[in-house]
Amino acid sequence: MVTIVETYLKENIDEDINIKPWLKNGNFPIFLRDSYNFYEMTILGTQCVLLEVIAEMPSIDQLQKHLKQIKNLTNCQIVLFYKDITRYRRKSLIKNKISFVIEDGQMYLPFLGLDLKKAQEYFVEEIKEFTTPTQIAYLYFLYNREEVVNTTEFAKKLGLNKMTASRALNDLYNLNLIRYEIGGKTGRSKEYKRISDPDYFLRGREYLKTPVRRIIYAESKPLGALTAGLDALAVLSMINPSGHSIIAIEKNKLDENQIEIVKNKDFIKDKKLVEIELWDYDPRLFSNSSNVDILSLYASLKDETDERVEQALEDVLRGELWYTD
Repeated sequence: MVTIVETYLKENIDEDINIKPWLKNGNFPIFLRDSYNFYEMTILGTQCVLLEVIAEMPSIDQLQKHLKQIKNLTNCQIVLFYKDITRYRRKSLIKNKISFVIEDGQMYLPFLGLDLKKAQEYFVEEIKEFTTPTQIAYLYFLYNREEVVNTTEFAKKLGLNKMTASRALNDLYNLNLIRYEIGGKTGRSKEYKRISDPDYFLRGREYLKTPVRRIIYAESKPLGALTAGLDALAVLSMINPSGHSIIAIEKNKLDENQIEIVKNKDFIKDKKLVEIELWDYDPRLFSNSSNVDILSLYASLKDETDERVEQALEDVLRGELWYTD
């Protein structure tokens, strides 16, 4: 677990950080050795003792006594390392100016110059729009209403690295869209499940962003693309199709050797070319047909000003179990 935090700190704070087991464990009383794993950490030139909490979490008063005793024995800054903690414990640590890092990348390190105000803002940063991984997580739970997963399982199912998956799940949790219980084989794993319909859809809807990164035109369709845009909406509603093919493919999966991209704007207007939407995520992730999934389609068209499109989208959504007026 410590290697995950070491990687995160290298990427975000100090690429020369070094974490290794503390070799003088015998200097610590037995009750401390039973409560923590000890590591030596040097970050931005500051030598620290990194404490991995392995026993039942002590009270803040007990914790402060432990940290004082360890600091007297080592004369080093002390940083706690948790796999996960509750919001209450996190706030309590910050209030008492106790340094910590959490496996998912959250941290509070005041001795490095992070003041309390900035740390609080970091933890409660307002989310105005989903990130791409968070939108993927939201759609996953939308279409899998009974699913219960931990971070590792979720990352594997969607092809994300564990840190990215953890951030996405934290975003949904902070927006009160998913909840978790501590369980699993180890009894320490967060098991996530979404809230009930229709609240899940209604609360998350406002954070959806268009998956379309950019649009290009070609004379032929690339392999693996799905019907998208107005063409997909026409399949699901009474609205007329666009008059030319509209498809979607993940931006990283487009093989430009497979198609000839047309850049001449006059040529685009004169010929019915294929309109290719390049998406931030794979449109096939949540589709069980030749169309893109319904809510990704909605996200790609929700900013359309045509009232007919708006009405057709609402009509399509209204047929879903998770939708309500």
